[in-house]
Amino acid sequence: MSALPNPKDVMAVIRSVADNEVMPRFRNLAEGDISEKGPGDFVTVADEASEKAFTYSLPKLLSGSLVVGEEAVAKDRSVLETFKEDNPVWVIDPIDGTYNYKSGRSHFGILISLVQNGETQMGFLYDAPKNECFYAIKGQGAFQESGEKLAFPSKSQAGKTAASDMVIFAGGAQPWHFKKLNDYVRGIINIRCSLHDTLHFLRGEGDCVLWHKTTPWDQAGCTLISEEIGGYVCYLDGQPYSPVDAPQDKFLLVAASRDQWQLVADAIKDSGLEPPK
Repeated sequence: MSALPNPKDVMAVIRSVADNEVMPRFRNLAEGDISEKGPGDFVTVADEASEKAFTYSLPKLLSGSLVVGEEAVAKDRSVLETFKEDNPVWVIDPIDGTYNYKSGRSHFGILISLVQNGETQMGFLYDAPKNECFYAIKGQGAFQESGEKLAFPSKSQAGKTAASDMVIFAGGAQPWHFKKLNDYVRGIINIRCSLHDTLHFLRGEGDCVLWHKTTPWDQAGCTLISEEIGGYVCYLDGQPYSPVDAPQDKFLLVAASRDQWQLVADAIKDSGLEPPK
C-alpha cells in the first residue's frame, strides 16, 4: 500500500468542497438543476460540481492516485475498470443522500474512501449540515475529527440478545420493501442515506444497518468505519464486502457483533424477506 495521506488534509478538501459546491446550493436548487439517472435515482448540479472538485483535488494528496466517482460511473460504467490498476483509488460519493438533499432535508453528506488492491484503506464520513467528520484507517481504528477514537458499542447495543429488541436502519430500497421484517425486529428506519445509517449505528441509535444494492461509493467508507470500531459486516450468504465486488442483488448486514449479526440474519431468513428485484 502506498503511504497514506494525512487525514487532516483529506478532511480539509472535503470541507472546502462542501463549503463551495454543496452547501450554497442546499435549498437553492432550480427545477432544471435536478434530473434522474434512473427511476428514483436523482442527480443535481451540486452532485456534479462536487465530484468535479474532488476529482481535481484528491489526487494531489497522493501521487499516482486515481478516481472513481459515482456520477462518472453513471455515465460510463467502464470507469469501474480503474479498480484493476495497482494505483490507489479515491472513491467519491459527492452527495450521499441526494434525494434528501434535493428535497431540502438535512440527512445527506459526503463519502470519500481510498481503495487499493481491492481493500478500503481509509474512509471519511462528512455530515455536511452539521459540519462533522468521522474517519477510519484500516488496522488503526475509527476516529472523530479531533483524532479521538470512537467508543463502541454502546451499552444498549452490547446488551441485546434478541432480534426483536433491535432497531435496524435499512437502505437501498423503499421502506415498503422491508415490511416482511416488521414483526421480527423492534423497528425499521429508512432515511435514504448510507452515511446517516452508519452514523446512527455508531452513536448507538440503531443496532444494525441493512443495505440492498451495495456500491463502492455508498459502502466502502461506511463498512470500514463499522469494522474498525469492532462491528461485524457481511452479506447474508457469508460473502465479505469489497468495494471492487459490490453486488446489487444481496443484503449486506452490519451489526455490533458476530452474534447479533446472526440473530438478525436468522430473523431476515425467517421473515421471508428477499432483496428487491
